Amino acid sequence: MSGTSERMLERDEQTTLWLRDNQINSIRSQIPEVGKLGPEDCQECGNDIPMGRRQHGYDLCVECASVREVKHGR
Repeated sequence: MSGTSERMLERDEQTTLWLRDNQINSIRSQIPEVGKLGPEDCQECGNDIPMGRRQHGYDLCVECASVREVKHGR
């Protein structure tokens, strides 16, 4: 293999790793941290967040989370 081909292959591998890492970080950012207590008030509407949701680290009340899921097709 020529030097140019090797550099292109290395660049492709680095790009693949970069894309994979970004996908993993994106998914991780959507998962609430275990043990972290979420806020008392919803970040969108200000209503109280039930303790069960707060214990999972969520920052939206049930209603706002439901609206967001419908908007994003989840």
